[in-house]
Amino acid sequence: MSDIIYTFNGKDITMNVCIQIRAVVDIMQEQLGIDFEEAVMRFYKSQTYKTLQNTENAFWAESAEYIAERYFEEMKEKAPNL
Repeated sequence: MSDIIYTFNGKDITMNVCIQIRAVVDIMQEQLGIDFEEAVMRFYKSQTYKTLQNTENAFWAESAEYIAERYFEEMKEKAPNL
């Protein structure tokens, strides 16, 4: 019995979104050399995550690599010298 958190066109996509979040966090961990908790906190504070939560835009259906790239682009815009 799982709670429905995310829906798209009336269908439960909670597992799909959670899988995408985990995959993006894995990419962040690998590329940034940070632990799971740090990666999750950074991602949850991002505009990219907020966009992912808006399921009607179908951003969740993109590949984790694409979503992670959007995250890295967002971070680069916030701190272009890093």
